[in-house]
Amino acid sequence: MMNRLTHLVGKAALAVSMSFLILLINPIVSGLHEDEKMEKYHVEIETNPAEVEAGESFELTLRISDSEDSKPVSEFDEVHTKLLHLIVVSEDLTTFLHLHPDYQGDGVFILENATLPEAANYILFADFTPTGDEQQVVRLELSTADAEASSPQLVAGRREDRVDALRFRLDALDEVNANEATTLSFHITDAVTGEPIDTLDEYLGAAGHLVIIDEAGEIYLHTHPAGHDMAGMSGMEMSYGPDIEFMTEFPATGRYAMWLQVQYEGEIFTAPFVIDVAHEAEAMATQEAHHH
Repeated sequence: MMNRLTHLVGKAALAVSMSFLILLINPIVSGLHEDEKMEKYHVEIETNPAEVEAGESFELTLRISDSEDSKPVSEFDEVHTKLLHLIVVSEDLTTFLHLHPDYQGDGVFILENATLPEAANYILFADFTPTGDEQQVVRLELSTADAEASSPQLVAGRREDRVDALRFRLDALDEVNANEATTLSFHITDAVTGEPIDTLDEYLGAAGHLVIIDEAGEIYLHTHPAGHDMAGMSGMEMSYGPDIEFMTEFPATGRYAMWLQVQYEGEIFTAPFVIDVAHEAEAMATQEAHHH
């Protein structure tokens, strides 16, 4: 028996997808940002077994169809080497997974041997581009057995994080405001020697990936280093670091969790950060207050 959950892209869940094309400065904003895109695609997920236990493997199936005629979406464009990027976070934003289910045809994607590490409520963002359409993002939810509601307890201010052999530093920023272009710069060094790491591998067609989700789990940003997109350069061996810059724009004020992902010596590293985003008017008022 399978657990069947359905989700229709709609106004109830706001999701914003942001990415960069080769050498372009302006981001593409898609997903559920504009009213005309609100109900274009229907996504159904199933789990087998029906009840998902924390730490136990299960099979996850996603079915993507057109909302108007219920026909399966049969063709998808490859974006950063994959047809579907599935981002999974726990409700409290302490767990992050970046997964890639295999396409079976007729709008069906399957992830075998999936595992959720903790008993919790999870939020899933299915990020895909139907051929002939723009990038889409669908927000879904999935809970394990014995899951209890848990709010994020994000703490902003920490600028460095060590992940195994690497140390990541988020460069100091002036106040970050909503609805204006923001550059997020990271510096990566050897965690033991402090030496800069300038031999990062290409990871999923880019020098790195940065996923950003707001505290409420409703706003989703997925961005890549400007000018570092590897599309059209397959076969070329390239390395990056120690500095990586991401350009983005936060659509609303609030506190956001961020996960920087890079690949080094064949291993994927994920570094979490938290950032506060102030409203432009608040930022101006704060600056004026400092001048008095």
